[in-house]
Amino acid sequence: MNRTFVLAPIAVLLSVAAAVLLNFPQPSPNVQVAASAIVSATPTVVETATPTPTPTLTNTPTATPTATPTFTPTATRTRVPTAAATATPSQRTIRVPILMYHYISVPPPDADKYRLDLSVTPAAFQTQMEYLAINGYHPIRLIDLVDYLLHGTPLPDKPIVLTFDDGYSDNYANAFPVLKQHNFPATFFVISQFVEENRWGYASWAQLDEMVKAGMEIGSHTRTHPDLYRRTLAFQTNEIAGSKLLIEERLGTPVLSFSYPSSRYDATTKSVLRSAGYLGAVTETQGTRQSSEKLFELQRIRIRGSHTIPDFARWIKWFMEN
Repeated sequence: MNRTFVLAPIAVLLSVAAAVLLNFPQPSPNVQVAASAIVSATPTVVETATPTPTPTLTNTPTATPTATPTFTPTATRTRVPTAAATATPSQRTIRVPILMYHYISVPPPDADKYRLDLSVTPAAFQTQMEYLAINGYHPIRLIDLVDYLLHGTPLPDKPIVLTFDDGYSDNYANAFPVLKQHNFPATFFVISQFVEENRWGYASWAQLDEMVKAGMEIGSHTRTHPDLYRRTLAFQTNEIAGSKLLIEERLGTPVLSFSYPSSRYDATTKSVLRSAGYLGAVTETQGTRQSSEKLFELQRIRIRGSHTIPDFARWIKWFMEN
């Protein structure tokens, strides 16, 4: 009797379970295949290359050029060195004087000692260029010197580089005609925001475009001529990369050369220059020994307003020998 009561509930439970199983929805063939794949698949270990960190400019320059027509320079200039070549250039050293000018004008009556020192009169400049021509010097652009240091591209006999800082309008009015007269190329470092604002005393974009088409090189002297030493990465990027972008937009020519304002810079400055695509930079360190190991610390000779022609000749000779 007791066995009967025990078996009856079990029979009922088995009947219910069978009914449930018969009515439970079966998985679709796709689900069955997927499940089988998940169970049977053997994981494959894939080796992935660890990305190599590369320097990037994370700060976008604030100089935003307005949409204006750009100019296309004539295709008469020499080959432009490539930035990739700076990775492992052959070590080269050469003695080349790089002359540093600022104003080419008669200083105003109230000029202070700094303006007097930075001002070479048009007559003195004319005489200096005649001296270079008579004595067999062959002016080149700064980028031509860099091209030699990077690639060994041949230079003419007695090469010399003429550079002008700040981009004053008297460079266009008084230096440019003399350079054209002697067929001398030169490199002009401009303060891009001053040009953009049409600031009085500075060359215009139209004047700079004319100079580019005549074979002159336009380099950067930053956006606003600040002291770059120990400034933040963002600040230096804006001044250095921003200036390059604006000049290239306005003139349609690559900007590959740079001049440090007041020769003030640090390791961050040189890093930003390389990242922005510059290939060389000049300092105010006096000398003529140029090296492929110091493309961003090229030496110059300051030409002072007080220099006579004997001074001019003597200092070039002295720095070439010392």
